[in-house]
Amino acid sequence: MYKFLVLSVLFCLLLFGQGAFAQDLKTTVRENKELDSLRKKLDGGKDSVIFTSKYVRYTTLGLTKDSIQTFPLDTSLRNFQNYSVLNQPRRPTINTGGPGMAAQLMLFEPSKSIGFDPGFHSFDIYRMSPEDIIYYQARTQFSNLYYVSGGPEQVFKATHTQNIKPNLNVGANYYQIGSKGVYNNQKANDLNTSLFTWYQSPNKRYNLWATAIFSSFKAGENGTVNNDNLFTNVDATQRVSHEAEVVRLTTAKQHWHNNIFFLKQSYFIGRIDTVEQPVMKKVLPTNKVTYTVSYNTQSFGFSKSEADDHSVLPKGLIDTVSTNDSTSVSHLRNEFIYSFFLRGKSQAFIKNELKIDVGIRHDYYKYTQLARYADLTNYYDYSATFQNSTLLGALGYRFSDRMDLNVDLQQIFQGRQIGDFLYEAKSNVRLSNAAGRVVLGAYIQNKSPEEVYIRYFGNHYNWAEGLDRTKTVNLSFNYINDKYKFEAGAQYYLINKYLYFAQVGSGVDIRPTQEGGSINLLKVTVGKKVDFGKFHLDSYLVYQKTDSKSILRTPEVYTFNSLYRNQTFFKVLKTDVGIDLRYNTPYDALAYSPAASQFYTLNNGPQLKTEPIIDVWVRASLRKANLFLKYDYVNQGLFSKGYYSVYKYPMPDRMLKFGVSWNFYD
Repeated sequence: MYKFLVLSVLFCLLLFGQGAFAQDLKTTVRENKELDSLRKKLDGGKDSVIFTSKYVRYTTLGLTKDSIQTFPLDTSLRNFQNYSVLNQPRRPTINTGGPGMAAQLMLFEPSKSIGFDPGFHSFDIYRMSPEDIIYYQARTQFSNLYYVSGGPEQVFKATHTQNIKPNLNVGANYYQIGSKGVYNNQKANDLNTSLFTWYQSPNKRYNLWATAIFSSFKAGENGTVNNDNLFTNVDATQRVSHEAEVVRLTTAKQHWHNNIFFLKQSYFIGRIDTVEQPVMKKVLPTNKVTYTVSYNTQSFGFSKSEADDHSVLPKGLIDTVSTNDSTSVSHLRNEFIYSFFLRGKSQAFIKNELKIDVGIRHDYYKYTQLARYADLTNYYDYSATFQNSTLLGALGYRFSDRMDLNVDLQQIFQGRQIGDFLYEAKSNVRLSNAAGRVVLGAYIQNKSPEEVYIRYFGNHYNWAEGLDRTKTVNLSFNYINDKYKFEAGAQYYLINKYLYFAQVGSGVDIRPTQEGGSINLLKVTVGKKVDFGKFHLDSYLVYQKTDSKSILRTPEVYTFNSLYRNQTFFKVLKTDVGIDLRYNTPYDALAYSPAASQFYTLNNGPQLKTEPIIDVWVRASLRKANLFLKYDYVNQGLFSKGYYSVYKYPMPDRMLKFGVSWNFYD
């Protein structure tokens, strides 16, 4: 509560602060950059300037790896109606009943991390990380308010940023997902707040990015409804409201917390080059040193205070009524990288550029697992400290503005996960403006088991396993043609000793399981945008084929299609009216364990029946505001009365939703 109050006060001070701070971003690079026309307009007639998104540029940590790249704000209506992180067109999820609840990706997408991992990821999709933070350069104060409401769900976002000095930007984010849930004990409250700053020296040699993130995720766990015939009972006299449906758990809940303090500094040595394109601006160093430090605390807790029928959870090992299990991790990371760039002095286009990165990363961890009685005294207390040291390397060569090759290396050479590595290569080949470009990629990963697979002790589960590393080999091909709005790709995965959770026998006990052999998966994607007059069709298709369907439980085919029409009313109200359709083929169901917060395979589980899900919507843009009105799952009752994405967890009914995003530039 104290952190929330402090953040709220700081946010208000930023949002309503006086305009006494200078907003001038006038900087020089080698003292030879002239003022652009926008700057001249601002200096010559301040009283007549109308501030817009052109006065605000942004970057992210991913855009600062090799150079400092900034982009203007995107204020378009593109994909605006698809606000939910659970239902992104190209990254659909399975979940336990709606926003704020446990979820994981529906399509196969393995993690590319190495080193220590506690193994709890069912709420990761809601979590804000330093890589998600947007850093701004703002010639005027910029604020955005975002609100969505529909049925039991509400989403609220707020961002404010401003340059309090010509080269110092500060800002704050507030992001909350709240839901009462459709069924009992599905109340969710996910909150991310952050403070951030970006300082760039006047000569653009020194940059500092810093952020503090405070996150909490609280969600009820009802263990599914008792009624297994929820969508098949045709007798209207026997139906009851969703709120009246009996659920298997009434007091169980997840309570997770994540706090991050992050600081990254870089300094350019030697010559600095600049490249300005119509949209993107780059500051290119010839030598660079980067130092990053972060401190992250995470806690994952599950609790309940009721006797249950053991149809969802195994009988308590210590207490059959009360459960208080928790895991916590403290993580300190230090990283140093030296980068060397060798290129010619001509800036007509960059060619024959060589890049070398050499670095080292040190990670220190403190890991604690507790299981407690109802009076909060411990009956299990495990704690350990350990560390990893990782060698970092990168080699890149740009043959011309049409072709490059990049290789990245990560190798843990000392510590608990010694032997883990990730080697990755990628090449971009631009054929021509009409023929498009090709992206070739490959990586090999050797990863230690996540901690939850090796050791877990709680009131409902107890195991200690000796498991081997998982090795993943990936080959990828992507073709992108911006002129014809077409893209296609293929990814091949070869996975050895894959880890997953599986049902034990026919009950509700689960166990970490490691596949002894290799698993193959081929993933093909195709995307196309078609314009015919005022009508537009955006289509995306995924085909997945694996030789282990019982383990990698993912649909063979998934598609998302959006058909909409542009219309401008009164010459200022830009409007799109459209319909979205998503569909996936049936696949073997995954179940979910609330106590372990893990999805797992069933021995004799059913295939989830699937039907097309159709949404209709209208979105509009008026000056600084974007709005949408959307009817989710409008076809409910046409093909079926409802559907599941996780075994026995019903998805929400059709629902009308409204959303608005409003930008303020002064």
